[in-house]
Amino acid sequence: MKTQLAALQEAFADSVCDPYNEPALINHLSTPRDIASGRLNMYRGNIQAAWLGALKNSYPVLSALTGEPYFAALAHAYGKQHPSKSGDLNRFGANLPEFIEAWEQDSRYEYFGDVARLEWAVHHAWYAADPHVTGVRQWQDIGSERLLNSRLSVHPACSAIRSRHSIGEIWRAHQPGGSAVQAIDTPACALVVRPQWSPLVVDQSPAAHDAFLALQCGRTLNEAFDIALDADSSFDISMQLQLWISMGAVTGIAEA
Repeated sequence: MKTQLAALQEAFADSVCDPYNEPALINHLSTPRDIASGRLNMYRGNIQAAWLGALKNSYPVLSALTGEPYFAALAHAYGKQHPSKSGDLNRFGANLPEFIEAWEQDSRYEYFGDVARLEWAVHHAWYAADPHVTGVRQWQDIGSERLLNSRLSVHPACSAIRSRHSIGEIWRAHQPGGSAVQAIDTPACALVVRPQWSPLVVDQSPAAHDAFLALQCGRTLNEAFDIALDADSSFDISMQLQLWISMGAVTGIAEA
């Protein structure tokens, strides 16, 4: 059973999120109705501005694609359905990719969901831990047989995303010096990496995508490459591993 204070706090939260819930709260307050309503409007404006600011920080590309009025309406609708459960607003937008896929009904913009999914991966990459990274000379000293039969550690900033849309190209087009997107509806496999301080989005082949996901799931390097070769018999094992190492996508042999 809720205490009177808990019920009042819940009514306040509901009223701040949605003005239609305001009368139920005001009826329990001793403050004059017009003063209480004005104060609630102030709180409501502050929290909606916080929602919008947090989502713009996490989804700058999506904000640029949609425009200010659309994104503000999206932030308001999202905040009402997914109120923040953490004091860290960097976590607030975690459910936006799935939300916008259901919220946006126009098929011309169905790519928004995957763009948001990629942006959340980039957002996560900024805050991921810095693991110990094996040096080039240490990689060379491991030996090919041991390497192939080992599980590899994947950098915690990395995410691999497959889409029916050219999400990597879209993301890069909105970075400094980016060029125009040639075609939105081009299937792509994007890999988020953080080789130094800033996350990057690179494209990789479907075979490489499958192999990388296998490594993330704890498969050995040999098993991951078998999966890639099943998808593409011409897959270049050595070159792909060198690319992952140079980008810091794999950081060394995983501990048993």
